[in-house]
Amino acid sequence: MDLVNSHMPMAWQKFHFTEHDWNYDTEPQKHANNRVIHLPRGRFLSGCSGLNGTIITRGCKADYDEWEALRNPGWSWNDVLPLFKKSERFIPTEGFGAATEYHGTDGQLVTTVHPQAPISDAMLDSYINKGISYRPDMFVQGEGEGVGHVTRTVHEGVRTSGADFVNKNPPANLHVLLETTVLRVVLESLPDSESTDSSKYRAIAVEAESKIKADGDAVKLITLRGKKEIIISAGAYNSPCILMHSGIGPKDHLEECGIDVKVDLKSVGQNLSDHPSVFQFYLLKSKMTYDHVIYPLEWLESKSGILGRFPFGPFVFLRLDKLMEDKPEWKAAKEKNPEKDPMGQLPGQPHVEYFSTELYGGGPQHSDLPTKGESCFAVITMLCGTRSRGSIRLNGSDPHGKPKIDHNYLANELDVAVLAEGCRYVNEIVTEGAGTREHITGPWPTTRAHPNGDEQWKEYVRQQAGTCYHPASTCKMGPDEDEEAVVDPRLRVRGIKSLRVADISIMPKLNNGHPQAPAYMIGEKAAQLILEDNRIIG
Repeated sequence: MDLVNSHMPMAWQKFHFTEHDWNYDTEPQKHANNRVIHLPRGRFLSGCSGLNGTIITRGCKADYDEWEALRNPGWSWNDVLPLFKKSERFIPTEGFGAATEYHGTDGQLVTTVHPQAPISDAMLDSYINKGISYRPDMFVQGEGEGVGHVTRTVHEGVRTSGADFVNKNPPANLHVLLETTVLRVVLESLPDSESTDSSKYRAIAVEAESKIKADGDAVKLITLRGKKEIIISAGAYNSPCILMHSGIGPKDHLEECGIDVKVDLKSVGQNLSDHPSVFQFYLLKSKMTYDHVIYPLEWLESKSGILGRFPFGPFVFLRLDKLMEDKPEWKAAKEKNPEKDPMGQLPGQPHVEYFSTELYGGGPQHSDLPTKGESCFAVITMLCGTRSRGSIRLNGSDPHGKPKIDHNYLANELDVAVLAEGCRYVNEIVTEGAGTREHITGPWPTTRAHPNGDEQWKEYVRQQAGTCYHPASTCKMGPDEDEEAVVDPRLRVRGIKSLRVADISIMPKLNNGHPQAPAYMIGEKAAQLILEDNRIIG
């Protein structure tokens, strides 16, 4: 089944609340005004890469050097940079100062940089005017501070996604089953000669339900056996659920759900991380956005027009040390540990990311629309190095049930304070910066006023913060001594032979920026590890 809305970059919201969305929601978020937040996930070939914002940012050099410092050898920036490049085929854009030595040229994932709307040029001027250094291609180079542009997984008006790795030049030994849902991994006990204190089971197969193998609309239970090993790559929500339904997870929780416990791994489904983000909307005096040139027919006929690209402007990584130094939450954290950044960020890692839209647009919660020819845009403040952690739990033993997802957004007061200050400061940039100050009428909707003072900004954050769609770390990678580790540095599930996890659930700490590029990198790394472990490469 070929989904047009996946090819059209700006059709991403057409999947929300449909059969092609896993239709997950958070539990009520008690620190975010008890709101329930929708968590769209792609339920089709390509998964979330078929409905995301097309953004390719790799994170910071310090992110991966930190992973290695956490005793995960082989995961430093120098180790993973070739893997980032391997999956990419970068198409240069005239006038863009690309750091070509950091880009790949032979991969399946086609990337490029888009032209900017007038509002984006104005935002870039305001960022520079406020003293933020301009580094055009910084987001593939691992830089931790500055303003630049991001490459996108769109070329000639068409989204490129994980499906391209399957549909274009697929390996001869690859067989894809569509309309098939994995329920659990099948484990067998190891013979005494192979059993150890840490490994008593081997993964031999998966149980799945498939419409392909059934008649009509029915589904049939099938078993797919693995000759060498089983690799789970179902994402930060579904990978831990598959493990838990297989008897791999926190003993007390699995027994509560009536699941036979095979391996007691207490951190399966724990450490859930995300980047909470806040939209701030502004009304413009003139038509500097693309609100007035959205023509679906233009894309359908020629793959051109604004629907053929994702209209974001420049992106910013920024540290807030100076802006936060007098805030009570920051000062209290500093008093406890004067040598450490209160957010746990290392030098070379930002506290916030800013990016802006080139038309009115936001998540499903932003349902009010401009009228009467109004031209609006949004600036998004995304929190990096989030301190709050959530969890994923099962609803019972039935693998068809939706999990209980509690992101625990804003549970840490420092998260609230830093995100609030980030929002306040970017409002200052928009309203005072040389590029935008003469073009802004005020907030949109016009009935809204900008918050005044720290407490109002914090309340604004609690009312408005939502997901940036970056769940990670629920099958955390770590060494044997790390009690929170689910997989080892070679992505092997602890206590189970022949079973790995390969997706962003293995991140020991969520990267700064957006996780699409790291997801592909982790896939390339998994392939490398498998070849090494089977002595196919040295």
